[in-house]
Amino acid sequence: MHTVFDTLSIPAPAERARRHRIAGRDPPRHSVDRFQSVARALAARGEVPTLDGIASAARTLLQAHAGHGAVPGIRQRRRCLQALRMLAREPGWRLAPEQAQRIELLDGYARGDDRLVPDAVPVIGGLDTAVLVDLAWPELADDAEAYLDFRRLRIEEALLRGQHPRDFPFDREQWLEARRAEAALIAHVRERGAQSYMPDPPPRLFVVH
Repeated sequence: MHTVFDTLSIPAPAERARRHRIAGRDPPRHSVDRFQSVARALAARGEVPTLDGIASAARTLLQAHAGHGAVPGIRQRRRCLQALRMLAREPGWRLAPEQAQRIELLDGYARGDDRLVPDAVPVIGGLDTAVLVDLAWPELADDAEAYLDFRRLRIEEALLRGQHPRDFPFDREQWLEARRAEAALIAHVRERGAQSYMPDPPPRLFVVH
């Protein structure tokens, strides 16, 4: 599984900033500073979007999705953020400290009061957090994708043993072992499917005279 994000249409930084109003409001200076500070900390590579870029994207998205509720790309990134929150709380995963810090920084911003585009803003609420998810994702994607597979196999292993997944003890090493067993089973099935259990050539069962 590989997450493919819908485009949020963040333009490249312009030589002269033209827009600063987002959904008809001027973001407070402290909200702009907070967003840019978190963005710089999360951006593994690439440039941090400017206020002009966010405002331009907000205008484009409002025009494209007016009357259709929240932007699908923003909802998609909210689900990814929720997966990252679960990942950070998972005791069996033993997340690397620097990864835990990235998620904590991202989650702290998303839950904060000094947001650039609060969730209550119609259609584009949460655009700022969605942009931060994009910036953080290159470093977090492998852990997030692996964790979703971890949850899948934990459910399967728990059900095989007649236990509830929530109460089933399962850690990263057991997940890797389960993955190896699953891969071996799939390889066996594929090999058997390419072969025949009948002797070669098959015996002649009857002859018509």
